[in-house]
Amino acid sequence: MKVVPVEQKSAAEHVRTQLIELIESRHFAVDDRLPSEAELAASFGVSRSVIREALHSLNALGLTKSYAGKGTFVAATRVQSHLLSGQYLPAQLNEVRRYLEVPAARLAAERRTQEDLDGLAELVAAFEDNDDPAERNKIDARFHIAIAQATGNPLFSRLVEDLRAVLQDQALAVSASPGRAAQARAEHRAIYEAIKEGDAEMAALAMRRHLQAVVATSAALTDS
Repeated sequence: MKVVPVEQKSAAEHVRTQLIELIESRHFAVDDRLPSEAELAASFGVSRSVIREALHSLNALGLTKSYAGKGTFVAATRVQSHLLSGQYLPAQLNEVRRYLEVPAARLAAERRTQEDLDGLAELVAAFEDNDDPAERNKIDARFHIAIAQATGNPLFSRLVEDLRAVLQDQALAVSASPGRAAQARAEHRAIYEAIKEGDAEMAALAMRRHLQAVVATSAALTDS
């Protein structure tokens, strides 16, 4: 028997999905100003923080742009290039990440120094304490590069650093996705703890699960 798992979406995800539908159906045209956070909160029956989270996601997808003191305006009626990063598709980037960053996590657990662990711990804490998607995205990049550096092989860190340079659009959209922050915090923590304990197989597994979650979120964004 084939069944479809029940989806459990957060309030922000529901708001984001409905706003995308309104924009794609041209209910809100390009250059239209969206209702204020307070007006949207009243219409959807949710808090302003939920609306703010949904709007962050729309901005990251390229559908809207927000201006301080002016509001949020429609920038496009379709998700920009389906999260293309330069000339590369998300599937291509995710495939390379899987074959590069999973082995890097394994080696990091085997070779990390106390200095590596201290740096990773600081990045995990900074990621957990930050609520801004753009800032979390920057910290996320530093975290993945730091893992590559912990392998002791400079080629790993160079390759991951170069990869992050073309991942920015996709990574920001994923970071801004409603509900993704809490998941990513737990995933980063699991990777760090495995590296700290020197458990190479668990570090590789934690990284693999983290990248699978990124793939799932990226797919959900382009399918919305």
